[in-house]
Amino acid sequence: MEKKRSTVGERLHWAYANLGMAEMAVHKSSSKYSTLHFMVRAKFNKGLNDGTMSPRTMMKDQKVRMKLPMECIYCGASENLAIDHVVPRNRGGTDGGDNAVWACRSCNSSKSDQDLFEWWSKKRIGMPPLFVIRVYLKQAIEYFTSAARLEEPWTEATDTPYDLKWIPEEFLAPSELHFTLYHSRRQKEAEQDGGGNGG
Repeated sequence: MEKKRSTVGERLHWAYANLGMAEMAVHKSSSKYSTLHFMVRAKFNKGLNDGTMSPRTMMKDQKVRMKLPMECIYCGASENLAIDHVVPRNRGGTDGGDNAVWACRSCNSSKSDQDLFEWWSKKRIGMPPLFVIRVYLKQAIEYFTSAARLEEPWTEATDTPYDLKWIPEEFLAPSELHFTLYHSRRQKEAEQDGGGNGG
């Protein structure tokens, strides 16, 4: 029987383990998850919960940012761009680069001060780009770790920048996800270049 994820740490670590599984599958162009993907998720989740593993450093995210074109991380628009804070500042999100992405005026104003997952569930189909989820979850884990609140029941952690009830328990199939729109375009181009008539 699957263990109930009742604490803040268990909920966040499970989401981050799901993210790791999803990123692995998406980068390999898998259409569905395999036994290997589920084994990776289980190992990662266990390691995060027992403290033998930790999320990747923020520096790796900065390397991703440096390669991204100047376009909205949410919809891909290239005009009327502004800095968006993945975790809104008036919810307690930081003002640093670790929390910043490019967003078009439409997405920025629509998201406003809502939780990332709450906003996406109301306005979009599917899930946010995996890179944005990574930014959100890393900051959430860091926030609750620093505040020594990982052992708190997640349903009671309501006075924080993060609305934990919106974090998905399961991720969609890799065929329905993308790391960023830019990466999806690059991946399709590579498949077309290498696929010939069968691509």
